[in-house]
Amino acid sequence: MNAVTIAPHYFQDDLPSQETFQSGFDRRPFPLTHSVHRSELFSWPMLSKLAARAEAKAGGFYFESGSTAPGEKWRGVPEGKSLVQVLENIGDSNSLVMLKRVQEYDEYKAFLQACIDELGRLCNIDLKRSYRDPVMTILITSPERVTPYHIDGEANFLLQIQGAKTVHIFDGNDPEILSDIELEKFWSGEDTKAPRYREHLEEKAWRFELTPGTGVSNPVIFPHWVENGPAVSVSLSMNFKRVSDPVADAYRINNALRKAGLRPRRPGTLPMLDSMKSSGYRAMRSIKRALR
Repeated sequence: MNAVTIAPHYFQDDLPSQETFQSGFDRRPFPLTHSVHRSELFSWPMLSKLAARAEAKAGGFYFESGSTAPGEKWRGVPEGKSLVQVLENIGDSNSLVMLKRVQEYDEYKAFLQACIDELGRLCNIDLKRSYRDPVMTILITSPERVTPYHIDGEANFLLQIQGAKTVHIFDGNDPEILSDIELEKFWSGEDTKAPRYREHLEEKAWRFELTPGTGVSNPVIFPHWVENGPAVSVSLSMNFKRVSDPVADAYRINNALRKAGLRPRRPGTLPMLDSMKSSGYRAMRSIKRALR
């Protein structure tokens, strides 16, 4: 007689949770609970082994050290330090370590697929059809360190595994938070660091206090910055790119129109116009690929 395989269960799936996921995913930030912090995949022995593997792989990691503030830029990887050394001294090195694309390792690939299936059911969305290139990043941060203000082009689930942190999230649809020009430069790739932190708008931010077993879902392009608690923090970030995003494509077209001296309409106000711009952008992109 064959044994019955029980699918992993990492997220609370009662009715209130389902309603929150379905109404909030990729529309507004919301808190969530999980049991990912109990998985051996994120224990210190596993993380140490993973760091050694990541250091030997091109593009497998990122780290930086030094004091930061919400409005500062990313520092870049310092010379003369190894990933393993920084991780061994993470408690007092004022550093941020990212183990990138960990889903490319077999054991983490199976974990991500299980999460995608479960999250898809909770959100009532076929994540494999509506989103692409799911990416998992493990974030390990020194006590009290700040991750600067930035935006991402993916919908995100941030799950706290060890330690505590406060996540400040701003409404990406608010023109006072993000200007048209900032979004045009971001989506066109001209300047992905264009969004600027404005301290006087901090009162508009949502604040999420994360501890092990809690997390937050953040929509595409909602700006955020993070302040770590008094202990080393370990978090898991899962990112999902939209398969189709007419508004993002419209911003890319608007960037070119503005350079031509025009004053394009802000995307999101006329969906039909956004769709036309998106079709034009995708046609131009296809032509460029064919010419290559």
